[in-house]
This record gives sequence, C-alpha cells and structure tokens, in this order.
Amino acid sequence: MSLALFVGEVFSLTRLAQSHTNRIAARSNEPQPLSVPPSESFLGNDGPWSGFELRVGNPPQDVDVLVSTTGSETFVVVPGGCQPADPQTCPSNRGNIFDSSSSTTWAFKGNYTLSLEANLGLDSSYDVASYGLDDLGLGWQGGGLPTLHNQTIAGTTATDFWVGIFGISPYPTNLSDFNPHDSIPSYLQTLKTTNVVPSLSWGYTGGAQYRLKEALASLTFGGYDTSLFDPSAVSFDFGTDNSRDLSLYIQAIKYTDAIYVDAPLLPPDPGPFLTCIDSTVPAIWLPLTACQAFEKAFGLIWNDTYGYYFVDGAMHDSLTASNPNISFTLANTIEGGPTVDITLPYAAFDKNLSYGIGLSNNLPSIGSQRYFPLQRAANDTQYTLGKTFLQEAYIITDYERRNFSVNPCIWKQGAQQNLVPICSVNATGCISPMGSRPQVAGGVSNSTPLAGTKQTLGSGSIAGTVVGLVLIVSIPLIILWVRHRRRLLKAKREESNGTSSSSWPGHGTPEEARKAHSHIPEIDSSPIAEMTGSVTFPAQLCDDAVAAKIEYCGEDQHDQAYELPADMTHQRQQSRPFDRSRRSRHKSTGQDSANSGLSELSDGDDSAVPRPTLSHRRTTSEVSEKSNVSDLSTLRDEAQSASAASPRVVSPIHEDHQEAPLPQIVIVPDSEMI
Repeated sequence: MSLALFVGEVFSLTRLAQSHTNRIAARSNEPQPLSVPPSESFLGNDGPWSGFELRVGNPPQDVDVLVSTTGSETFVVVPGGCQPADPQTCPSNRGNIFDSSSSTTWAFKGNYTLSLEANLGLDSSYDVASYGLDDLGLGWQGGGLPTLHNQTIAGTTATDFWVGIFGISPYPTNLSDFNPHDSIPSYLQTLKTTNVVPSLSWGYTGGAQYRLKEALASLTFGGYDTSLFDPSAVSFDFGTDNSRDLSLYIQAIKYTDAIYVDAPLLPPDPGPFLTCIDSTVPAIWLPLTACQAFEKAFGLIWNDTYGYYFVDGAMHDSLTASNPNISFTLANTIEGGPTVDITLPYAAFDKNLSYGIGLSNNLPSIGSQRYFPLQRAANDTQYTLGKTFLQEAYIITDYERRNFSVNPCIWKQGAQQNLVPICSVNATGCISPMGSRPQVAGGVSNSTPLAGTKQTLGSGSIAGTVVGLVLIVSIPLIILWVRHRRRLLKAKREESNGTSSSSWPGHGTPEEARKAHSHIPEIDSSPIAEMTGSVTFPAQLCDDAVAAKIEYCGEDQHDQAYELPADMTHQRQQSRPFDRSRRSRHKSTGQDSANSGLSELSDGDDSAVPRPTLSHRRTTSEVSEKSNVSDLSTLRDEAQSASAASPRVVSPIHEDHQEAPLPQIVIVPDSEMI
C-alpha cells in the first residue's frame, strides 16, 4: 500500500467519524419524547382507573382526566355537571370542575353534540357540550411541562363520561360542516408542529391498581418507555376508519384456571373477528356468542336493566379462588401470521360500579356494585377492547407510518424509566436507536421485534463507538504500510550491496551458500578441487599460482570465467600427480552431484576420515602446478570419445553463450590420485 493510498483511507475514516459526530450534535437539537406524569389517583365510577392532571385556562385550573386513544379533543366537567342533589364529593369524584368564565383566554365556539363513541350509543341530544378554545397544559402547575394555546376544550355535564377525557389522537377537530379550513389542530399535532416532540406518535398503558403498589398509567408523546413492556414482533396496520384506526383481529380467546388449561372462550361462530382498541370506554365489547361462553365458564349473570354483568359476593369469592387467566390472541390478519397474546388475570375484571351509573338512562343511581367489565356488542361496529384490556397491554402508535404494536406489560417494582424516540418520517437529525420501531409503531420492520431497545446509546457512547471503529481500521493499515516500507528499504540495501538472491544461484543469500558448502567432508586433509563441466567442452583452470579465486580459462574466445562464492586462497599443499585415467574412470561412472557422490569416494573406514572445511580445498594454482594445458587437451579428446557411453552432463557454458549456473565442485580423495 502506498503512502498516498494509506492517507486516503485515513482521511475517509476521519470524514466518517466527523459525519457521525455531526449527527450526534444534530440529535442533541432534536426534540425528545415527552413523558406525561400520571395524577397518582384512580378515577371513575366504573373502575377505578389511573388518570392524568391537566391545567386548563388562564389562570390555570387543575382537572383530572382519563386518556382517550380515539378522541382528539379534551372533555372537562363544567359546573352543571354536579347538581345540588349529588353528593358533596361529586366535583372531586368527577375530576374537578372547570369554570370557563374564570379563564381570561377562553374563546367560545358554540354548543355541539359529543360525537365520541357514537357507535357505542354514547352520543345523544342529552350529551351536548360547550366548545371553545383555551390554554391547555400537561401535569401540575410548576411541573415544567408545556402549555399550548388555542386548544379545543369541550365543557360537558353529561354523565356518560363521568370523568373528563384527554384525547391523544392527532386528528383535527372541525366545528363547521361547511368550511373544512376551520379545523383546529389536536394537542398531539400542536406538540409536533411546535417541535416539542419528534413525531406524531405515543406509547400508552392504562395502569393497574391490582399490580405492584398500584401501578399507575404511563403516557409518552413522541416515543415509548421500554421499561414497561415485553416487546412483541407483531405490527398492526391502521384501519380505514379514523374513529377506529387501532383495529386488529382477535384470533382466539382462552382461559386457564385450576381446572382447565387453554379452554376456548371464542366459539366457531363468529370465529376470529376484527375489533378496535379504545381506552375511552371501560369494558371489553365482544360478540354475543363469546359473551355467552364467558357466562358459562365463570357463572356470570347479565343484568338487562342496567346492561352490566353484576357479580355477587359468592361469585366473587369463587372467581378469586380459581383466578382464571384470560388470554386474547391478536394478529394483523384474520388467519395465520404472527400473533401476540395479552393475558389478563381475574383481578383485571374485578371492578366496581358507583354513583352516577344509570343516571344517563334515568335509572336510580347504583350505590356500589361489583361487576365484570364485559359488554354484549350489538354488531361488529361495537367490538372494542377498552380500559380493562389496556391494564395489561402497552400500545405504541405511529400515526405517520400508520401502524401500531401491542405488547404485554411487565411488572417490576422500581423499574427505571427508559424513553425511546420515534423519529418523524421526514426527520434529518433524529437518530432512532437500533431496534426501535419507526416503521412498526415504534421503529422496527415487521420482521424485527422490539428486542434490543432496552438500552439507548447516548451521544458519548456513539462517539466512542465511532472512534473505536476508526482505530480498528487504521491500526492494521499502519502496520501493513510500515512492514511494506521495511521490505522496500531492505531490498534497496541488498541491491546496493550486491547481495541479492540472484547473485547466488541455487543458494539464495551468501549465508545460505556458506551453509550449503559446510557439510562437504574432509578426505585425508588433502582435498583437490575439480570443476564439473561438459564432456564436450571441459573446463580449463587458470595457471595463476597466486589466484585468489577459481576461474575458467577456455581456449575459445567465447569461454567465460565464473566466480565461486567463497575465497579459495590458502597455503599450497603437496599432492600426487593428477591421473587422467582415474579422472576418466570417475567421469564414466556418472557425474553425480558433490553431495550425492561423496559417500562413494571413500574406500576406507569412514570413521577415520576427518571432516574438512572450505579452507582445505586446493586453489587453481596448485592444480595448475600438477597439470598442464596439453594434459587437459588430451583429456578433452578422451572425454569426447567416451561421450556415447557416458550420460551427458549439462555444460556450464550454454550453446547460446549466456551466463550458466554455477558449476559444482567435486572433491577427489587422495586415494584415487596418482
């Protein structure tokens, strides 16, 4: 890798890290989820249910309300909602009274019929409200939560909604049938428009008085709280009717108690059916055949006068002892597909009716009566999962992507709140953590469950991750580059010193060449250096008596000299005359390599043969003193005549006269010398 390429890689990683840093900085400027604290009180004459506190008007007046997942307006009880005949606790039982005449910012718009829950028969000419615009804030005074101006407020005296309602749907309110441009934005839409929350979304669970130490409701705008539920892998698409958009299929209803396990409560007729989640109403509205299955399983008795399943003392004791757990299997399709089970214990159905029930139907008010919050639906438009269901379910709703999820609640005392944002579809700086669901009601695709959203990476964690990735990639690149540079420098040094591997054919470096020759045995301390060569063109040795190296001295002008890889100069030693016949006989037996033929050169006891070193080889001058050119010429003629019977040895001088491989050195023992 070149230095330029390495620098380019590091520069790219630096830009990537800077990009992540910029995104982190942008995220710090993005709105975060808004958690609305509950009022810490349980409300209603058909519950009780966990509520929230609002500040209405200017100066603000505190009222307690219940959440409506279907409505987008805020209902409050006005002075006419409590009459002199009512108990003195009526105002507090109804969540306190709002007096519009005491608000300097109240803007009256007219009297209109409450259309909420018209499909359930809760709207009538009696349920008329005074509509206007006023300031509306979340939480108690001094809590630091936002106050929005010009919000739709409906003052009602109707007893169908015994406690005020806070609508969290984003759809606008249109008070004129003739001018659609007169629509008034909802509270959630205004939060998004004013950049208070990141998206049109929320997470909600109704709370359960029977869980822990009275578990309160939880409401988060623009995100959800992962500490409150076990994530499911099911995504539900919105329905086509905005008043029933949280629609899903109930594929099965079962119960388990001390006797039965998964006993069915949903008969084949009607089988799976489409229903809607709506926290405005308390009960679960099911088909008549399903209600009759409940009656048979638990001994419920329908009171047709008031329209409730009353529970007497004996029945209550029996149900408490058996403690049936009722499971609803939910899916996005009528058959098959992924499902999620929401299981409710009997305690979720153990509710109480109190003063105010029956007044809307001109019936004597019920004092106090246990009841089972199950309602017989007249038709499929009334199938509804109300507040009772939402005690054990956490809903995450994303209106921008038009989908939602239903997750079973988990109950852990003192669980630390962990808010996760749901980014808007057109957000640029918002960063959804891995595993969140912006596509499926909270940020995950249909195939990806919410598991993994238990922890959200902070800015510091993200920055640390980016830096770590840069180091992981950069360090190997640096090491590779340094090693490459070292190899280049080493190659240059070898080339400049003339010690490259090509200078020593067959042996590599000089050190390897010395090691290759160090194993040649010493024979009688009188070695003779004989050069291997072609039988056709035998090599000649120089006569220079003081030569420091062995050279070829050919008769032809094309003969070339070769330099051996070691200094052969040493003190001359006396030897017997060179016997051409012995040399010829040695040639005829096969010109083996020096290494392979050494064992055959000794006729005596190998143990008595000393091991020579390179310094015991004879120089060319010593050989020249014992022989002459005429002898070598005669030897050449004899070798040519014997070439037919002898294996051909490759000549160190090629026919094209190019540089040949280094010739071998053969040690002839003194015993074979004349």
